[in-house]
Amino acid sequence: MSGIAMPVPLSLMLFGGSSGSMGLFEEVLKLVKYPPGCALIFVLHRGKSSTAHFPELFRNKTDIFMSEPNHLDEIKPNCIYFALPDYHLLIGPDHRFYYDLSDKDFFSRPSIDATFSSAAVSGIPVRAALLFSGSSRDGAFGLRLLAEKGFTTYVLDPAEAGSARMPHEALKLYDGHQIIRRQNFTITINDILYSKGV
Repeated sequence: MSGIAMPVPLSLMLFGGSSGSMGLFEEVLKLVKYPPGCALIFVLHRGKSSTAHFPELFRNKTDIFMSEPNHLDEIKPNCIYFALPDYHLLIGPDHRFYYDLSDKDFFSRPSIDATFSSAAVSGIPVRAALLFSGSSRDGAFGLRLLAEKGFTTYVLDPAEAGSARMPHEALKLYDGHQIIRRQNFTITINDILYSKGV
């Protein structure tokens, strides 16, 4: 054996949500006990005046590196990224982040659709994409696109979401998403995080 560590191929795990999703994001982060072998990207709706710095806010949840990436930053496996307020966070085929200032989607920037759709066409494997809770249709189109590309997609059971419209609209647009329920939330997320898939 050479003893030289082989680089980990890049794959993504995507999370989107709005109102009612913050607590779920925290639950996910607490499950990241060791490097998952993929990049975790979180898109949460927040206003442009938001001053919350998520890596600081969540730093007691996990020891994995977290950042709110800059334009053109390289996307690396085993890192956690959060979309900044007032920009769409796009995934480039060159494995870099791009910020976009085009119009808001469903009154939101960042929009979940923007990130999910760019990931779907980036050519980067997506281990799973999950849509939690919110009061708009944002995320439904991007999640369908990911599912149609053959990636595993989940929506939170609308009956258990803080705001049911977001997961409901996703299921209305595409009924092949898997349903994730609160009673199996932890085990499902843990299984995806440490699956042997992409």
